[in-house]
Amino acid sequence: MLPSGERVVLSACLAGAGKTYIASRVIDSFLSTPTLEKFAYFYCNRAEENRRNPESILNTLIQQLVQTESEDDKLLKPVVDIYQDRETKGQKSSRLTLTESQELLVQLTDIYPQTTICIDALDEVENGIRMQLLKSLKHIVETSKNLVKIFATTRMDTDILRQFEMFPRIELQPDDNVSDINQFVRTKVLSTINDGLLLDGVVDHALKTEICDVLCERSKGM
Repeated sequence: MLPSGERVVLSACLAGAGKTYIASRVIDSFLSTPTLEKFAYFYCNRAEENRRNPESILNTLIQQLVQTESEDDKLLKPVVDIYQDRETKGQKSSRLTLTESQELLVQLTDIYPQTTICIDALDEVENGIRMQLLKSLKHIVETSKNLVKIFATTRMDTDILRQFEMFPRIELQPDDNVSDINQFVRTKVLSTINDGLLLDGVVDHALKTEICDVLCERSKGM
């Protein structure tokens, strides 16, 4: 879980330092642990349009926060209110704007005693419009009546650092993983040789050592 009371924790990582693995462990921890805390998450990906767009990201977070465990399955009041307002204006079928999504998220987080939002690879949001998402997240954290915590993994690009420079962050480098990666490489190489899948399993000790050393050196902890 995140440190008590901390509103934003950024895991600042270089490529290959394991930021998605960290995010997935945080998400799995929340989903597997019964708690009164509300939780929503999103995996960004620059290769997929709907996973690098601020509107899509906020709308996905909304979908998760409006899900309730009550048997009557009633919609939450903020959702009903915005639906009725759009119905009056003849806009039922149009997508929520970024501002509408932002304000709806504030209202939803006001319902729960505490909300945590986890976003992986924040730096993979489209560069030209990423500031919109950063400002929206900051607005939600600062405006909600209740505690909202954000855990984000990202490379610490200048615009991201500027928006969250007052909040705590953990900086990881690929070298932080080097011993674990080296152990994984050696174990995998030896099992592949033992299974006869590398050089038909005919590899002397010196060559085994050379293969492992080269792979470990070139992996650079990734």
